[in-house]
Amino acid sequence: MSDEVLERGDIQGLVVRAYRMPRAAYLFFRFPAAASARSWLGAVADPLTTATEWDATPDWCLNLGLTYPGLQALGLPAASLGSFPDDFREGMAARAAARLGDTDEDLPAYWETNPPFADRSVHAVLLVSARTQEELDRQVDACRAVAGAHGLVPAGEQWAAALTAGDREHFGFRDGISQPTLRGSGLEDGPHTDRTAVAPGEFVLGYADELGNRTTLVPEVLGRNGSYGVYRKLRQHVGAFRDWVRGRGDGDLLAAKLMGRWPSGAPVAVATGSDDPALAADPLAVNLFDYEGDPLGFACPRGAHVRRARPRDGNPAHRRRLLLRRGLPYGDELPEGAPDEGERGLVGLFVAGGIERQYEFVQRKWISWDRFDGLDGESDPVTGGAGRAFTWQRPTGPRRFGDLPRFVTVRGGEYFFLPGIAGIRYLATSSDF
Repeated sequence: MSDEVLERGDIQGLVVRAYRMPRAAYLFFRFPAAASARSWLGAVADPLTTATEWDATPDWCLNLGLTYPGLQALGLPAASLGSFPDDFREGMAARAAARLGDTDEDLPAYWETNPPFADRSVHAVLLVSARTQEELDRQVDACRAVAGAHGLVPAGEQWAAALTAGDREHFGFRDGISQPTLRGSGLEDGPHTDRTAVAPGEFVLGYADELGNRTTLVPEVLGRNGSYGVYRKLRQHVGAFRDWVRGRGDGDLLAAKLMGRWPSGAPVAVATGSDDPALAADPLAVNLFDYEGDPLGFACPRGAHVRRARPRDGNPAHRRRLLLRRGLPYGDELPEGAPDEGERGLVGLFVAGGIERQYEFVQRKWISWDRFDGLDGESDPVTGGAGRAFTWQRPTGPRRFGDLPRFVTVRGGEYFFLPGIAGIRYLATSSDF
């Protein structure tokens, strides 16, 4: 399959590259009227960050997402609305139980109400990323002013920031290591040769996917160069995680076996007995591994979080399950030994070309399902609900842990469409509706 030329100036930048900026804010809005909302889209189209190559890293970036209710509020014609897939039209709240495998406290009835994702009254999101807090504050104020001038109603905000260690999440593990990239983007070359390059149509509408098929919307300009963004806010119960692993001996090793990587990012499939920061610092070695030589899970347990999230079993169909992960922690860091007060976690944004095929499949079949790779009665040991089990396979015999506490709770989420720039201008100015 020949590489297609990506129309980088029309693709929102976060689809092609991770900005790696340490500060971000998600600004959620409702549209009170179609005309004012369309006028607002026209005003924000030009400042949006595209995938065009940078001469130097900018001080800030801006991206936009629209929900299906938001597109309805814009007055999009029935033919256009009907061209979107069921997953996006129905939204995360309606599909949480059946399609994502969420249970108990993860269900929409328990989600936070600001933003009000459970009742689907969020219409749009602006994602502001910045290199400094001062720059983020300036750009957020500017975005609020433009939205207010066009009559938009604020529907909530979510702020996020990198932790002191930079690339760690609240449990103390390096995050964002294993990322695919779009074939033909240039990011599969040079220092990024560790990344799995896939057909651009797996993430961007209008291009050929791994099967040679193209996904379009009605009209074509609306969908071309667009993607889908899955917003998912996850609260991390850091105190419970620390207490549980330390209370069972082999604390650091057990935590690594649960996660499938050491805090540095070194995979336990390779660094089986202790952390290996030198291995983690090698951009090739940290990612170029699989589990074919470890079918029984003696090196990396078969139910470990990263092994479930990406089995690396050589199945070519799994190339169509990959996700682009964009996100940052939220909340204050929890010092060692301090009581677990307040709230902290991860604001996740997962970019996909097909929500059901990629995000929902991974979440339901690999993360939430209690049957995986010969295991029975075990969902993901890190992100699953309370009461699940985890088996640490060893040559001397398995060590099974039952009744795990809850380490992560879903606080809310929604499915967004990330239009190309031309698609945004179509929504702002078209006479079709």
